[in-house]
Amino acid sequence: MNVDPMRIAWLLRADLRRGSPADGPVSDWFKMWWLIHGSREYPAWADQAVLREAGLFQPEPDRPAYDGFGMTSALRFLLDTREDLSSTFDVNTDEGLKHAVAWLFVHGVREHRLASAIDRCTLDALDAPPSFLVDGVPSADAKTPGLTWLMFFVWRTSADLQTHFDLAQAKDRQAYLIWFLFNGVPQLKLAPLVAARWHAWLHEPVLETPGKAAVPRAAYMLWQQHEQLQRAFDLQTHRGIAGLAMWSREVWRDQAELSWIGQPSMPLEQPVAAASQRPFGVNLIGFAFGELGIGEDVRMAAEACEAAGIPFAVVNIKPGDALRQADQALAAHVAKGEQQADEAPYAFNLFCLTAFDTARVYLERGRKLFEGRYNIGWWPWELPVWPSDWMFVFDLVDEVWAATNYTYQMYDKAASAAKSSAKVVLMSMPASVARVKPMTREELALPPSKFLFLYVFDFNSYLARKNPFAAVKAFRKAFNITDDNVGLVLKTMNSNPRNPLWLNFLRECAKDPRIIVLDKTMERGEVLGLIKSCDAYVSLHRAEGLGRTLAEAMLFGKAVIATDFSGSTDFLTKQSGFPVRWKRLPVKEGEYAFVGPSDHPWWADASIVDAAHRLRQARFLRNDIDFAPHAEDFFSPTRIGALMEHRLLEARAGKFGK
Repeated sequence: MNVDPMRIAWLLRADLRRGSPADGPVSDWFKMWWLIHGSREYPAWADQAVLREAGLFQPEPDRPAYDGFGMTSALRFLLDTREDLSSTFDVNTDEGLKHAVAWLFVHGVREHRLASAIDRCTLDALDAPPSFLVDGVPSADAKTPGLTWLMFFVWRTSADLQTHFDLAQAKDRQAYLIWFLFNGVPQLKLAPLVAARWHAWLHEPVLETPGKAAVPRAAYMLWQQHEQLQRAFDLQTHRGIAGLAMWSREVWRDQAELSWIGQPSMPLEQPVAAASQRPFGVNLIGFAFGELGIGEDVRMAAEACEAAGIPFAVVNIKPGDALRQADQALAAHVAKGEQQADEAPYAFNLFCLTAFDTARVYLERGRKLFEGRYNIGWWPWELPVWPSDWMFVFDLVDEVWAATNYTYQMYDKAASAAKSSAKVVLMSMPASVARVKPMTREELALPPSKFLFLYVFDFNSYLARKNPFAAVKAFRKAFNITDDNVGLVLKTMNSNPRNPLWLNFLRECAKDPRIIVLDKTMERGEVLGLIKSCDAYVSLHRAEGLGRTLAEAMLFGKAVIATDFSGSTDFLTKQSGFPVRWKRLPVKEGEYAFVGPSDHPWWADASIVDAAHRLRQARFLRNDIDFAPHAEDFFSPTRIGALMEHRLLEARAGKFGK
């Protein structure tokens, strides 16, 4: 898997595209941003060992602060991009620059995960003694090494340390050294910057018994500082020495703050198990708790797995702080923090996310979640074309599952254009209304006896695509204003009271008192209860990858009036509903994510006249057709679970040879 995380970050984030010149992710500005800020925001890619030659920490010769230290390209970029730093350090003054340089090595390197990007020359300089500090302070057991620049920088950044330790005094220098090694390094996470000689010095044996039990210097120094240790271990006896030696081995292992002394280098990562070595089953990756349509995708995938007896685990991905995440249906299956060492234990990863969110997961989690597994993207997409900038995402997966014939044709064409080896498979997405919470119209504040059409949509989900204005226009054209026995319910969420488009939408709805706007986030069962309580469903969408709410309405036996285009055409026909004629319409720039003019995107614009005719038909034919049986078979989790199992077994046999 060789997908460039820098390109993903640049494509996903408008703020970076605004900051980066026209040459985008290959610009010097963006490369510097990636080194300095990307390593902090995307820690999975923070290993900058191969980038040490960038010279981020080499001092500029015309801006010295101390001997061997001064303004660096890393510090300059941080000051240019972090307002908190530029307002704190006046680097135009010598004192301000000295403060900034000390901050860079004590705090900046840790905050931005840049330790592995520091070149050897800079690491050696940090370990050198400042010329104004005396080398060597006598101690009881050996000559104590002199303080280093790194130690001085820590002292320089803390007023409390400067108050407690007068480095002009030999006694205070020795006390400060002990504080630095046993408190400063673990608290400030400075172990990667501490030279190996200190580790060797701390492990030199200073006391031994005839049985060769050795007390390292670090343990002896701690013993000197703590009366409790002195009472526990009498170093005048062999037993006391042996006890302190054993204690030292345990403390390095068990106490996190001192473990850096026992581990001079980071342990090598264990090799990732291959998919063929993992048990059969699926790691479902998606918005497990997210109360939005794509969150329902991963929950329904879990229901299909349960129906087919496919073992599964759930990896939760956060959709963003602005979206409510309170659906607990999968809570028992989600790995919780460190309670599960391998949150994705099975051979197959199934990404119930958009391709773009799958790329975001790769950016945020790194390769580890993807490697050693057979990766499948069950990716929703609404347009009949794929954005050319995103062809590389097919390299993230071994296979793409298309939920409808419409998306299958698009993905098959796009994968071919991308010259990808990813297989494209038609795999219907299940749907269910089992979690319905029955609700009366009185509870929903809806008129009790009117024939109610319903449309459910997210105002934040590309309004031009959802096209609720067309539903309003078709309803008003279908039924004269004097017909008070009919109504239109528009259920939405994530609106913005300051959005001019939202205000215009409300004004349009207010022209007809029969139109009811429900603007709120409802629990899953309540939304299903709302669908069940209404008489028919209308969706004059311009494009749908699947059309989950249409499917749910059909499962309740409701008449569905919808644009005869895109994913919903798999299950909504003249025999099972009321398809609406349309004409082709170009997608305007900004109306849909990730596509541009060069992609020539388009979708369908439903005929208002035909839609009004279908609304009238649905009203008067409501008792003539039962739409539920067809939908129950088409969206059955049991049927689709069996198809999933068959395909997974087929893929395992073909890929893993067994």
